[in-house]
Amino acid sequence: MKHWIWLRVAAILQALGTILHTIATASGTASGSATPGAREQAVLEAMRGFHFDIMGSSRSVWDFYRGYEFSMTAVFAVLAVLMWQLSGLSRADSRQALPLIVTVLVCTILLDILSWTYFFAGPGVMSALISLCLGLAADSSYRDSHAVLPSAVQTSAG
Repeated sequence: MKHWIWLRVAAILQALGTILHTIATASGTASGSATPGAREQAVLEAMRGFHFDIMGSSRSVWDFYRGYEFSMTAVFAVLAVLMWQLSGLSRADSRQALPLIVTVLVCTILLDILSWTYFFAGPGVMSALISLCLGLAADSSYRDSHAVLPSAVQTSAG
């Protein structure tokens, strides 16, 4: 399959992951408002109740937790758009796109490691699929950008 198609598949998977992350964040599934038990409720209340000053602002552990949830949603959305844009660039000039594809691939591999280490199978599997698509796109883009054209061989030989 062409490298730009792999990038589009990765972008669609990333967009789907972004939507699912946003739904989980908004519904409270990831943030604990989905009717937790007494022990979970105690932890959430402790997170909300423990305030500290940081750089002139009073924040709670809960504020940081929620802030990181929404920050990751923003990062995921930007990655989806970037992957889609890279597919267009890759289609036009695979040699120029390759370093950017590899950079995004490294980012998704790091996110994949973090997902499996600190979260659960859902984000881990999604991130692994995205990384796989980006790896295939990078490989295909490399092969395409380093392919020797038959006319170039004839010109140099003749």
